[in-house]
Amino acid sequence: MATRFSHSARIDARLETVFTSYADEAYWRDRMITVGTPEDTLDDFASTGDAVSVTITQHIPDEDIPDLARKVLPGRLVIVRTSTFTGFDGERFTGSAHAEAAGGIGLIDGNAEVVDAGGVAQESVSGQVNVSIPLLGGKLEKLVVSHLNRLFEAEYRHLNRWTAAR
Repeated sequence: MATRFSHSARIDARLETVFTSYADEAYWRDRMITVGTPEDTLDDFASTGDAVSVTITQHIPDEDIPDLARKVLPGRLVIVRTSTFTGFDGERFTGSAHAEAAGGIGLIDGNAEVVDAGGVAQESVSGQVNVSIPLLGGKLEKLVVSHLNRLFEAEYRHLNRWTAAR
Protein backbone atom coordinates (compact mmCIF):
# COMPACT_ATOMS: atom_id res chain seq x y z
CA MET A 1 0.00 0.00 0.00
CA ALA A 2 1.42 3.39 -0.98
CA THR A 3 1.51 6.53 1.17
CA ARG A 4 0.30 9.72 -0.49
CA PHE A 5 1.93 13.14 -0.11
CA SER A 6 1.27 16.71 -1.20
CA HIS A 7 3.21 19.92 -0.94
CA SER A 8 2.59 23.46 -2.09
CA ALA A 9 4.93 26.42 -2.33
CA ARG A 10 4.86 30.03 -3.45
CA ILE A 11 7.78 31.08 -5.59
CA ASP A 12 8.33 34.82 -5.50
CA ALA A 13 8.93 35.05 -9.23
CA ARG A 14 6.91 35.25 -12.41
CA LEU A 15 5.76 31.94 -13.84
CA GLU A 16 7.90 32.39 -16.96
CA THR A 17 10.99 32.94 -14.79
CA VAL A 18 10.32 29.66 -12.97
CA PHE A 19 9.90 27.74 -16.24
CA THR A 20 13.04 29.25 -17.78
CA SER A 21 14.93 28.39 -14.58
CA TYR A 22 13.80 24.76 -14.85
CA ALA A 23 14.88 24.87 -18.53
CA ASP A 24 18.40 26.03 -17.58
CA GLU A 25 20.99 23.30 -16.98
CA ALA A 26 22.98 25.71 -14.79
CA TYR A 27 20.00 25.91 -12.40
CA TRP A 28 20.06 22.13 -11.84
CA ARG A 29 23.83 22.04 -11.36
CA ASP A 30 23.61 24.87 -8.85
CA ARG A 31 20.71 23.18 -7.06
CA MET A 32 22.71 19.96 -6.69
CA ILE A 33 25.57 21.91 -5.13
CA THR A 34 23.28 23.90 -2.84
CA VAL A 35 20.78 21.24 -1.80
CA GLY A 36 22.54 17.95 -2.55
CA THR A 37 25.80 16.23 -1.75
CA PRO A 38 29.15 16.31 -3.59
CA GLU A 39 28.40 12.80 -4.91
CA ASP A 40 25.16 13.82 -6.66
CA THR A 41 25.26 13.79 -10.46
CA LEU A 42 23.27 15.34 -13.27
CA ASP A 43 22.83 12.30 -15.49
CA ASP A 44 20.66 13.74 -18.25
CA PHE A 45 19.30 17.14 -19.18
CA ALA A 46 17.21 18.07 -22.22
CA SER A 47 15.35 21.29 -22.94
CA THR A 48 13.45 21.74 -26.21
CA GLY A 49 11.73 25.04 -25.49
CA ASP A 50 8.39 23.56 -24.50
CA ALA A 51 9.63 20.56 -22.52
CA VAL A 52 12.34 19.98 -19.95
CA SER A 53 13.60 16.60 -18.75
CA VAL A 54 16.13 16.15 -15.96
CA THR A 55 17.62 13.01 -14.40
CA ILE A 56 19.68 13.33 -11.22
CA THR A 57 21.28 10.69 -9.03
CA GLN A 58 21.10 11.74 -5.40
CA HIS A 59 23.15 10.22 -2.57
CA ILE A 60 21.43 10.52 0.79
CA PRO A 61 23.91 11.04 3.65
CA ASP A 62 23.85 8.30 6.30
CA GLU A 63 23.03 10.84 9.02
CA ASP A 64 19.80 11.70 7.17
CA ILE A 65 18.62 8.08 7.23
CA PRO A 66 16.70 6.94 10.32
CA ASP A 67 18.04 3.85 12.12
CA LEU A 68 15.00 1.79 11.09
CA ALA A 69 15.71 2.42 7.41
CA ARG A 70 19.46 1.80 7.74
CA LYS A 71 18.78 -1.68 9.10
CA VAL A 72 17.00 -2.77 5.92
CA LEU A 73 18.89 -0.85 3.22
CA PRO A 74 21.25 -2.83 1.01
CA GLY A 75 24.14 -0.34 1.36
CA ARG A 76 24.17 3.38 0.63
CA LEU A 77 20.85 5.07 -0.17
CA VAL A 78 21.00 6.26 -3.78
CA ILE A 79 17.97 7.74 -5.53
CA VAL A 80 17.63 8.20 -9.27
CA ARG A 81 15.12 10.99 -9.87
CA THR A 82 13.67 12.00 -13.24
CA SER A 83 11.56 15.15 -13.59
CA THR A 84 9.76 16.46 -16.66
CA PHE A 85 8.12 19.86 -17.14
CA THR A 86 5.84 20.64 -20.09
CA GLY A 87 2.92 22.69 -21.32
CA PHE A 88 4.03 26.22 -20.45
CA ASP A 89 1.28 28.48 -21.84
CA GLY A 90 1.89 31.71 -19.94
CA GLU A 91 -0.58 30.81 -17.20
CA ARG A 92 0.56 27.35 -16.09
CA PHE A 93 2.76 24.36 -16.77
CA THR A 94 2.84 20.84 -15.42
CA GLY A 95 5.45 18.42 -14.23
CA SER A 96 5.87 14.78 -13.42
CA ALA A 97 8.53 12.98 -11.45
CA HIS A 98 9.64 9.44 -10.82
CA ALA A 99 12.28 8.39 -8.31
CA GLU A 100 13.65 4.96 -7.55
CA ALA A 101 15.62 4.19 -4.42
CA ALA A 102 17.85 1.30 -3.44
CA GLY A 103 17.41 -0.70 -6.62
CA GLY A 104 13.62 -0.54 -6.63
CA ILE A 105 12.91 -1.05 -2.92
CA GLY A 106 11.37 2.41 -2.87
CA LEU A 107 9.45 4.21 -5.61
CA ILE A 108 8.15 7.76 -5.65
CA ASP A 109 5.81 9.03 -8.34
CA GLY A 110 4.35 12.50 -8.45
CA ASN A 111 2.81 15.27 -10.49
CA ALA A 112 3.06 19.02 -10.25
CA GLU A 113 1.16 22.02 -11.48
CA VAL A 114 2.70 25.48 -11.49
CA VAL A 115 0.30 28.37 -11.97
CA ASP A 116 0.38 32.14 -12.10
CA ALA A 117 -1.04 33.40 -8.79
CA GLY A 118 -1.24 37.16 -9.12
CA GLY A 119 2.18 37.67 -10.68
CA VAL A 120 4.04 35.01 -8.71
CA ALA A 121 4.22 31.26 -9.23
CA GLN A 122 2.45 28.71 -7.06
CA GLU A 123 3.61 25.10 -7.36
CA SER A 124 1.52 22.21 -6.06
CA VAL A 125 3.00 18.71 -5.94
CA SER A 126 1.26 15.46 -5.11
CA GLY A 127 2.17 11.83 -5.39
CA GLN A 128 2.81 8.59 -3.62
CA VAL A 129 5.64 6.69 -2.00
CA ASN A 130 5.80 2.92 -2.13
CA VAL A 131 8.37 0.95 -0.11
CA SER A 132 8.23 -2.77 -0.81
CA ILE A 133 9.56 -4.20 2.45
CA PRO A 134 7.15 -6.52 4.27
CA LEU A 135 6.00 -5.31 7.71
CA LEU A 136 8.11 -2.12 7.55
CA GLY A 137 7.00 -0.58 4.27
CA GLY A 138 4.32 1.69 5.75
CA LYS A 139 6.61 3.03 8.48
CA LEU A 140 9.39 3.65 5.98
CA GLU A 141 6.98 5.37 3.59
CA LYS A 142 6.05 7.84 6.32
CA LEU A 143 9.77 8.52 6.92
CA VAL A 144 10.26 9.12 3.19
CA VAL A 145 7.33 11.56 3.07
CA SER A 146 8.83 13.46 6.01
CA HIS A 147 12.19 13.60 4.20
CA LEU A 148 10.45 14.72 0.98
CA ASN A 149 8.80 17.65 2.78
CA ARG A 150 12.18 18.83 4.09
CA LEU A 151 13.75 18.32 0.65
CA PHE A 152 10.97 20.25 -1.11
CA GLU A 153 11.40 23.15 1.32
CA ALA A 154 15.16 23.27 0.63
CA GLU A 155 14.59 23.07 -3.13
CA TYR A 156 12.02 25.89 -3.05
CA ARG A 157 14.35 28.07 -0.95
CA HIS A 158 16.99 27.50 -3.62
CA LEU A 159 14.53 28.27 -6.44
CA ASN A 160 13.51 31.52 -4.73
CA ARG A 161 17.17 32.56 -4.39
CA TRP A 162 17.90 31.57 -7.99
CA THR A 163 14.94 33.44 -9.47
CA ALA A 164 15.57 36.53 -7.31
CA ALA A 165 18.99 36.81 -8.95
CA ARG A 166 17.47 36.78 -12.45
